[in-house]
Amino acid sequence: MARKGKLKESPTESEQRPVRIKRYGYLFLIVCEDEKTEKEYFENFRSAFPEKTVYLRTIGTGRDPRGVVETAVQERGRLALEAEKEVDTVWAVFDKDDADLNPARRVRFDEGLDLAEQEGIHLAFSNEVFELWLLLFLTEVSPAAAIPRGEIYRQIGEEVRKKPGHDKFEYKHGDTEILGIIRTIGDEAEAHRRAALLLDAQSGKHLIEANPSTRVHLLVKEIREWIAYYTYIPD
Repeated sequence: MARKGKLKESPTESEQRPVRIKRYGYLFLIVCEDEKTEKEYFENFRSAFPEKTVYLRTIGTGRDPRGVVETAVQERGRLALEAEKEVDTVWAVFDKDDADLNPARRVRFDEGLDLAEQEGIHLAFSNEVFELWLLLFLTEVSPAAAIPRGEIYRQIGEEVRKKPGHDKFEYKHGDTEILGIIRTIGDEAEAHRRAALLLDAQSGKHLIEANPSTRVHLLVKEIREWIAYYTYIPD
């Protein structure tokens, strides 16, 4: 998919024009469980696409897994109407959270998985939480033992404090400051490698049992490939 050649500069903010969705060649929809951290994380990729190439829409729902997938189906239809063409790619981003602790939640979780498969919606699932992906920017995570969300939050804070200038940092769930921090001190290539290792170690398990694991790197990989495709021109 990637083209080799010189890097094409992205348009500056002063050069950007009002978005005309119909003119875009590729429609990319990401629907998230979280309304802040996840949504903002993916929104940050938007400016990397040159105008009229990939239209990236990100939506935060505040809903459970089934609700996220239902919203993805609805928003796909809405975006298709706006663009007057089919949406090319749809991803649903959600976590395990407490789906294994309540029978009703487990049912809705499994219904969300089934609906995503029926509708051709890709899953960027994390067990237990999306922040596992952020932690992987900073350190290795062993697949040998399940990690509760509170421990993930604690480890993020601990790893950030090891870096110069961040000795007072405390991570709180929902604090989007961490997104800028990982871009500065984290390593995305290492996060991809670590996430792939975790996913491979959990192979064959139901998503609810696959702790720790994340598929967010698969979504990020696709985004990065499209960025590379559209921002490089032949020599």
